[in-house]
Amino acid sequence: MGLLSDPSLTPRGKFGRTLAKHSGKISLFFYVAGLAWFVCLSHPEFSHGTYLSENALSPGLVDPEIAQDSVRFAQSLYEELLRERSDHKSTTPHAWIFAKMHQIGLETHMHNFTLRYPFGSGKEYHGKNVYGILRAPRISSTEGVVFSAPYRSVNSVHADITASVPMLLAFADFARKKNYWAKDLVFLVTEQEQLGMHAWLEAYHEGGIKDSPILRCGNLPARAGALQAALNLEVQDFDIDYIDVKIEGLNGQLPNLDMFNLVQRLTSRSGLSSGYKHTPRKKRRIYRGTLEDNLRHMLEMLMSQATGIPNGNHGLFHRYRIESLTLEAVKRTTNSNVNNRFGTGLSLLKTIEGISRSLNNLLERFHQSYFFYILVQNDRFVSIGDFMPCLIALASPMFIKAFLLWLTITTGDETSTEGEESLMHEEKVPVQLPYIAVLLYMVVALLLGFLCNALPFSQHVRDYFTAVGIGTEITVSLILGVQVLFGILMPLFYTLPDAGLQLLHIVALIFMGVALIVTGLLNFALGFMLAVLISPLTILLNSESTKGLQQNLTRTYTLLLNPLVVIYLVVLWLTLFEFPELALSQVAIRAFRAAMDAVTFGLMDSIIYGNWLYTAIAAVYFPLWILYWTLALGRQRNTSIPLSKKTD
Repeated sequence: MGLLSDPSLTPRGKFGRTLAKHSGKISLFFYVAGLAWFVCLSHPEFSHGTYLSENALSPGLVDPEIAQDSVRFAQSLYEELLRERSDHKSTTPHAWIFAKMHQIGLETHMHNFTLRYPFGSGKEYHGKNVYGILRAPRISSTEGVVFSAPYRSVNSVHADITASVPMLLAFADFARKKNYWAKDLVFLVTEQEQLGMHAWLEAYHEGGIKDSPILRCGNLPARAGALQAALNLEVQDFDIDYIDVKIEGLNGQLPNLDMFNLVQRLTSRSGLSSGYKHTPRKKRRIYRGTLEDNLRHMLEMLMSQATGIPNGNHGLFHRYRIESLTLEAVKRTTNSNVNNRFGTGLSLLKTIEGISRSLNNLLERFHQSYFFYILVQNDRFVSIGDFMPCLIALASPMFIKAFLLWLTITTGDETSTEGEESLMHEEKVPVQLPYIAVLLYMVVALLLGFLCNALPFSQHVRDYFTAVGIGTEITVSLILGVQVLFGILMPLFYTLPDAGLQLLHIVALIFMGVALIVTGLLNFALGFMLAVLISPLTILLNSESTKGLQQNLTRTYTLLLNPLVVIYLVVLWLTLFEFPELALSQVAIRAFRAAMDAVTFGLMDSIIYGNWLYTAIAAVYFPLWILYWTLALGRQRNTSIPLSKKTD
């Protein structure tokens, strides 16, 4: 309270006048400092080397026991599966997978689930998962580890990973012959990509009690112990070029850093080249990470996290506090040694064995290493204590301008003369601000954000548009477009009274700053990206009536920051790179259709999987954009409400 009541901080004090005069420069300094801090994190002096914090993970580093016969068994299963796929081009050979798990000696079960398409009148999709449990011989079923592989049909648009199932079954056959397991091992084959995994996890933890009207997860005939970790396999071929380690989960969550470090050490020991977002270029020995490469590596990770979409089945485990990641074994495209064609397959099996033995030795959940980090390289990372100051610096302009604006409107005009200042010290009157008008204006903006969430989520609204024959993408785009149009027209139909814009400016800045910080704590990548885009507008924005270039620039930039406009511009940029041969008009039309699909998919992810990106943008940032748009237009009524009383 002493800071707020200090007379030197008022606009009439020397220090206060300096702050008010250079508030824009101070805000710009913090913005540049935040960006510079993030760039510096790509330098080796500002990052840390990776290491294993949990000593219990060491047993996996011993000599492996799995041998070449497991690879031959996997190859025979692969040939059988190829014959089965010729008879199941659009379905999954459940019976074959079930029979093989049963022959191996696993406790095998089938899991059924049903998806009721939200935008289809009664349209349903059915799926089945097959899983087998290897009970721990040394202890009761109190804990478990999941090894999963998605099955993709012949007609799938994704990369062929048929070898994943034989590799999973070959390791299950090896594990059944060992008696040192202290945890239940669950071998799971899912279909329908992430939908099957999501249904299985919901059924495993909820038992069908909380079935939603959208996804009926069903019941599991049997369960293992409390799941500690999970490993998802996506093997394109037994002749492996390199392994891409996928770690991004739902809503930007990441596995414990120890899990990633363990995989890196085991793949290195097995002679496999692996890493996060690994590419053939990074596989070459001549490749060395420069500052530019490190910065690009960090930005790629943030862009993947910001969407909140998991890049593999592993990402759905994180919501249950189960550490998991995906090993994508990429097929070798160059000519390889025919005699050693399956040597890399054995290396992958050795890696899986090492991971399983390390996880088997855990006495508690992962907790010693980091859950919030950014990978600079495969062997270097930045912790949350190092990258959070970037977001704080980027969000600082909101709080700085809000503080200085509050001092200005509560003490009157900073250009008052010395005589007026002495009279005001003798007789002060309470400041009269239009709190009610500003509050009502904010309620209307929040109501529009609520409608953006409620209307597309409403089953009655979806059924109505489906009945009249309007497509899903058009339905969602139409609902959101109407709300955005209302938000644009709000300042034109209702103008705030005098000093209302100043008060609205303060409230909008505080709420925006808090929203960015909270978003950054939940998903740093999303909070950082939003702060980079919004902070320049905060610096340009002025609640007082301005004219000329600054006003036009502010209004144009504010309009470009509309959520729907941002989505379209991002999709347009990606379309230009994806289809450079198309004419500009064709690119614009294709980008418009793709943007509608992107919004619809975001809504679907929110309804089915619980991705809160759509909810956050619609319910929080869209109302805040309406407030910023109101300030950019700068329309207000002159009601002559005095900010201070002057005596003759």
